[in-house]
Amino acid sequence: MPAICEPVSLNAANTRTSKTAEHRRRFLKALAAGGAFFTTPGLFAQSLSITPAQTLGPYYPNRMPLDQDNDLIIQGESITPAAGEITWLTGKVLGVNGRPLRNALVEIWQADRNGAYIHTASPIANRDANFQGYGKFLTGSTGEYLFRTVKPGLYPGRTRHVHYQITATNGQKLVTQLYVEGDPLNANDGVLNGIRDLSLRNSVIVPWTPIAGSPTGELAANFDIIFGMTPADPPAGKPVIETQNGIVNGAGYQTGVTPGAWLSIFGDNLSSTSRMWNPSEIVNDELPLSLDGVSVTINGNPAAVYYVSPNQINVQAPSEATGAVQVVVSNAAGTSDPVTATVQPVQPGFFLFPRNYVAAVRPDGSYVGAPGIFGGIATTAAKPGETIVLYGTGFGPTNPSVRAGRVFNGAAPLTNSVSLRIGTTNAEVAFAGLSGAGLYQLNIVVPNLPDGDHDVVATVAGSRSQALARLRVQR
Repeated sequence: MPAICEPVSLNAANTRTSKTAEHRRRFLKALAAGGAFFTTPGLFAQSLSITPAQTLGPYYPNRMPLDQDNDLIIQGESITPAAGEITWLTGKVLGVNGRPLRNALVEIWQADRNGAYIHTASPIANRDANFQGYGKFLTGSTGEYLFRTVKPGLYPGRTRHVHYQITATNGQKLVTQLYVEGDPLNANDGVLNGIRDLSLRNSVIVPWTPIAGSPTGELAANFDIIFGMTPADPPAGKPVIETQNGIVNGAGYQTGVTPGAWLSIFGDNLSSTSRMWNPSEIVNDELPLSLDGVSVTINGNPAAVYYVSPNQINVQAPSEATGAVQVVVSNAAGTSDPVTATVQPVQPGFFLFPRNYVAAVRPDGSYVGAPGIFGGIATTAAKPGETIVLYGTGFGPTNPSVRAGRVFNGAAPLTNSVSLRIGTTNAEVAFAGLSGAGLYQLNIVVPNLPDGDHDVVATVAGSRSQALARLRVQR
């Protein structure tokens, strides 16, 4: 959360009621803890055992689904989820030296709850039409990936498993499979037991653990993949911006630039320090254009810099950004080669708390989310009928317009109308607009939904927010 702001409530006269600075401080702390803007290296010192390769299998999709994102239980604009035990698959793709592999393409495909694949030769005919069956994800600076899927069903001759294919930026591939710890069929599965080394066999079998407090019994499985290559430390020298997926929305992580929105830039040698701005660096309401000598220009226009680190910078795109733009990072070591990014007039993204809960507060400043997602910060589920505030960036122009790069404390409504769906129900949006520099807030009324976690999707000018943002509702 990069902006200096407080929750905004609008009365009938459309005036602003300020909340306390303590609410603001706690909200900033919560977003930072949730990983909205910061990355953790998570490197290992020791050499790691390579994840064993396994067969691609006969059911790699021969007809790809139209939707190929990392949410396998919802397809496209559908609001009907796939049946089965919802599972969150997470992990990191690492080299044998423990360094993360950035921009590695992670593909998964699997049987649905009934044991059917999306392949035309699947031996099970009663396929769940709502199950995507295949998804892909491009790892970020920490090598992390995320999928939402269902616990795979059984088909003849195999235990439960999920197929993985990982493709590194150099084209090298690893094909493997993930298994469910404790499944009785593991003992007789020929593919799994084809891994003769017991420790390597156990490395692809992980617990599928119930998520505490999930009213729908969701599961979580973490599978770190060790790739048979050694990512080298980047050579010392000038900053380098990733050419693929290196410039993204700072909240939803969609690729591209939106005027006035917060962006994350990934690469190497971006900074020799890691920190966010200090309040003293905001002078005459102008946000800092450099931190520790690190600056960013977008088509020659300077961007306000909120956070710097060796592999990630967070900036606010200037208001002048249009068309195809050149992004350049400069620091004491030199100036990066320009990387072209495409400007999207609107590209909404929600900031997230841990476990992909949408960043939300109540008008009194208390946090909305599943209990226990933060250490030391209380969160409680939303209740049907109550008003809560969601935060994001990239929702587009406002009236009045607000220039990027300056402190903003106010309420500037969106020019375009915004619709918000929570689960299968449209929510009432009482206010949508800027309340801080690059920071958009949506004051919404929680629909009458059953207890549980529900997807949150905003649509503005035909552009949708990212997949896998959710809200916990509990009466």
